[in-house]
Amino acid sequence: MVTMVSNPFSTRFTRPGRIEPLDDAGRRVDVDELLERLHGLGGTAAIVGPHGSGKSTLLAHLAEAIERRGGRSLRIRLHSWRDSLAAWRAIRQSAAGDTLCIDSWECIGPATCILLRLTARLSGCGLLVTSHRATGMPELTRCGASASLLGAIVRSLPDHAGWYETLIYEADIEAAFANHGGNLRESLYELYDRLESRRRRIRGVGGASPDGSDGSDGGRHEIHEFEGGFSYVGAPERNLG
Repeated sequence: MVTMVSNPFSTRFTRPGRIEPLDDAGRRVDVDELLERLHGLGGTAAIVGPHGSGKSTLLAHLAEAIERRGGRSLRIRLHSWRDSLAAWRAIRQSAAGDTLCIDSWECIGPATCILLRLTARLSGCGLLVTSHRATGMPELTRCGASASLLGAIVRSLPDHAGWYETLIYEADIEAAFANHGGNLRESLYELYDRLESRRRRIRGVGGASPDGSDGSDGGRHEIHEFEGGFSYVGAPERNLG
């Protein structure tokens, strides 16, 4: 009998900062070592990698480590070029020695990137950004995704022994990774759906097996991002915190 209350793939467990930072082989990333490298690069660098490869998670852990060391960090998520002004204002209001942690740097154009970097230099603050492509900044590290990494994330989620090989199987992890071209975030969305569908089946009909079906409702949910993570309309739990 599965007795868990929360879906282990929900945002309270998988949003950036909750998952341990891991490399593409599923090994723990040494955040302190990366901070030393960032310092050696003058406080400005980029975390580069494809969609859903763990850049935001690593950025969140680095920002927290900066705070633990007595520094000051400010996290900003860019959604489009329209957020450029807010980023510029944040840099202008920062003190020397602060670190601006900016997610999705690629959302703004090259000219704006140059302006923001110049403003940060004049303000004496550092820039730590994530991007899907080269930024012209020094590269702090490059994130990659693999089925091994997704498996390591799944094994780190709560009550793993209670639902692994009963609601979610190794074949599900491999299929989700393949279905989304290595995008870990989308893979976790799919595993959320699969687990919920199978849990409902157990409650209503009884039984779920690794029969090769996707265990989902047959359609993709419309995903909505928000400050605390992600969810979708009609989700069994919104998990804002």
